[in-house]
Amino acid sequence: MEKLYWDKVEYQKQKIYFTCTRNGINFINNPNTGISNIYNFYPKLDAEFVFSRKETEEYKIQLREYIDGTRKHFEVPVDLSTSELNEQIYQKINDINYGDTMDIKEFCDTYDFKDVDVRDAVVTNPLILIIPTHRILNVDYSESYRKLADFNNLLLDLERD
Repeated sequence: MEKLYWDKVEYQKQKIYFTCTRNGINFINNPNTGISNIYNFYPKLDAEFVFSRKETEEYKIQLREYIDGTRKHFEVPVDLSTSELNEQIYQKINDINYGDTMDIKEFCDTYDFKDVDVRDAVVTNPLILIIPTHRILNVDYSESYRKLADFNNLLLDLERD
């Protein structure tokens, strides 16, 4: 059984839980929803959850710095289990500069992705904040595990300051 180390960052009375393996961060949850939402993103997950400040310290520091507006890029290892297509989409999303946004149609036209594939990658992103899918506009989250309109707006506001 895999060990997942967890911790949380608090921002404006919201708790943002995250998990990491020994290989890198693998999940950041919606604010104030607890950690069990991880199973929506990793349905076959068989893990023991261990609270560990030691294992999570650098991730927590960088997440905190991002939320505080003092960090624009993350420099932590990522342990992401996703499709090759999602990885390609996430790489292009990571290329969108801090504070900038791109409409989903423009993103698809620019990088030659299908709208449905980009929408799927955005709404199934287990690493919000680190993979900044909030920078892709006009994505409908209503049927996703991340009904994040308010949180996305908060992140966009953070990056505008």
